[in-house]
Amino acid sequence: MLWKSLTTVITVICFFAYTIFLPTIALADPPPTAPATPTIITLKLGDSAPFAGTLFSTKASAKLLIDLEYSSATCKIEKDRELGILQSRLQLKIDLCAATRDAQKLRFDETIKIRDGQISFLETQMRPPSWYESGEFWFAVGLLGGVLITIGAGYAIGQANK
Repeated sequence: MLWKSLTTVITVICFFAYTIFLPTIALADPPPTAPATPTIITLKLGDSAPFAGTLFSTKASAKLLIDLEYSSATCKIEKDRELGILQSRLQLKIDLCAATRDAQKLRFDETIKIRDGQISFLETQMRPPSWYESGEFWFAVGLLGGVLITIGAGYAIGQANK
């Protein structure tokens, strides 16, 4: 009996050691791996999925596809609208700057014209008139001319009487 119980104990110890320390080999199919590229597979009711992931019904995948296209179109429309608003604001700033520049240029040109006119006026007031433009010169010429005509007329009359 001792021999039988000793054999039983050794068998149980060996069994537990074998199951704990030596892994057993599973003879099942290898687990499916997800494909490297995204794929769409249509399954029928009762089929098993070839990879792990989320499965969509045909209606759900169509709705997802439409939502993606719609969001892309909405994003493009929104981008174009924002771009138009930004372009309009910048064009307004450019036009305001151009109008301000034109107004300042006109003001500057008019100020220069006024300044030049004032300078020429002050130059004419500061300079005495030329000798031949003065009234005193012409008065003296007229007086001298009158005297000479009178003398010449008197001489001519005197010569005519002799």
